[in-house]
Amino acid sequence: MLAGSTSVGSVKSVKKELRVVALLDGRPGHEKQTMGIIHALQQRCSVEIVSIKVGRLALLDEALQTIRLLLPGSVGGADDPRIAEADLLIGTGSRTHLPVLFYKKKYAIPAVTCMTPPWYLQHRFDLCFVPEHDGKREGGNIALTVGAPNASIDKREHQAECGLILLGGVDTKSHRWESRQIVEMVEKIVSTDTGKIWTVSSSPRTPHETVALISALSETYDNIHFFDYRDTPPGWIEKQYDKNSVVWVTADSISMIYEAITAGCRVGIFPMQWLRENSKFRRNELLLINKKLVTPFATWEEGKMNQGDGQNLNEAQRCAERILAKWWPENLQ
Repeated sequence: MLAGSTSVGSVKSVKKELRVVALLDGRPGHEKQTMGIIHALQQRCSVEIVSIKVGRLALLDEALQTIRLLLPGSVGGADDPRIAEADLLIGTGSRTHLPVLFYKKKYAIPAVTCMTPPWYLQHRFDLCFVPEHDGKREGGNIALTVGAPNASIDKREHQAECGLILLGGVDTKSHRWESRQIVEMVEKIVSTDTGKIWTVSSSPRTPHETVALISALSETYDNIHFFDYRDTPPGWIEKQYDKNSVVWVTADSISMIYEAITAGCRVGIFPMQWLRENSKFRRNELLLINKKLVTPFATWEEGKMNQGDGQNLNEAQRCAERILAKWWPENLQ
């Protein structure tokens, strides 16, 4: 072998540094999906993030942009070098679909989205990460996920004496919300498991009646601390996932359920009165139960609590690996 030469077997592939454009719509649940995947990419390679905020378009503007996108030819618009030199576009939520596809068409950059886009746009994405409960089939540009990817990480710092209860709320399209029934289930949990300090928190959809009843409950039991979501700082919920070993969530709060599972918590769900038996919410509830990722309240009442496999669920990581395998397999080494 000549001096200074390298055998083929010793050559290492160089990982590609990526520039990823994240289109963000201001909705925390959507942004957590996007950033969860990007942070998982950063575990594999160097990633520069370009964040772009997108707003809601007026109906006429949305229609015009859709027509412009679907017609052949250039989409026009001023050049943006930050985006022109990017390797990947990613966005979650309907507000991000047109901007993502606009930049894809303008700069020929791969485009990724989470959740199911409208049928007339779906084929224009290179990869769509779609939750199983949406009822889609795997194949083509559709990659199924167990729930939504998120930014949770299992830090293995859970405290056995700490529990968390998270309340969803009213959604007239999917379920009936019965405040007293929900609070009765919460009381059953905290009065039975008195060895834990329970942190209870509301959400933007939680009605005032529920908040009032929970506040009164916290005055009755010493092991309850109630936090109105409006009084919690950014990042509060993630710290709670890290701290609490058991998390109970109302079944309508799909994002929080998967965040808690991914964080390695044991998760229980309070049942809802679904308006449609075949809704995505009901399908998601059955999927979680069948995979033994959660414990239904009725099962807990029987004295059982699934240990669950939440520690092994990390859909953001799996999505990131799918992206790298498709475009930059050298970054999987």
